[in-house]
Amino acid sequence: MAPPSCPLLAESRALIDSLGYVDTEHNSPASQQQVQAQIRAEMATFSPPEDQYLAYLSPYAPSFGGRARLQTEFKRVAANVPLDAIDMSRYQAKEPTGRHRQSLEAWEGAVKQLQVAVEHQSNRVVNLELQQGYGTKLAKVRAAVLDGMNAQYERALKETKAASDKINLARQQDQTRNAAKLHSYQSRYFELLAKNAAIKRACAEQELRLQKRTKTA
Repeated sequence: MAPPSCPLLAESRALIDSLGYVDTEHNSPASQQQVQAQIRAEMATFSPPEDQYLAYLSPYAPSFGGRARLQTEFKRVAANVPLDAIDMSRYQAKEPTGRHRQSLEAWEGAVKQLQVAVEHQSNRVVNLELQQGYGTKLAKVRAAVLDGMNAQYERALKETKAASDKINLARQQDQTRNAAKLHSYQSRYFELLAKNAAIKRACAEQELRLQKRTKTA
């Protein structure tokens, strides 16, 4: 007989299967609590512990090809620092005040800032016009695509559930049909165990009596 392909069965040739529709003696809440306690106790023996299983790895420090912005962003995310809001001050045009009113460089900077603000507002107008002209149609198309995907997933889920129900129904019918026979075999098994135990006990008692007779003879 060829060895089992599963490495978990390499040490044992016995395949243990659960008869969920017959073996109902472990369905009580007390049994479930005992099972969960055993699972937690087993998980506590894991090495390394669950919260330290990556501790042996060296810290990950990507270089991003020398890109400073990516490195800065990576450090921000690693440190759990929230992302700052978008700075909109660069789109605000401000007139030079105070002693800067007489500075040519200050006015040139203000003009450039105003050009940036105008371009920003122009882009906003274009985006709003595009949204007004095509936003509704785009939303309808996107909704139709999502509806199609949802229908496809629901159909696949329904087919998978039907196949699963078919398997479970076959298992239930098979186990229910053989439940009486299985219980009979189980009862017979325990009867034979008790009989063997009684025979062993009787043999031990008989040996003890023979030893006493031998000593007194």
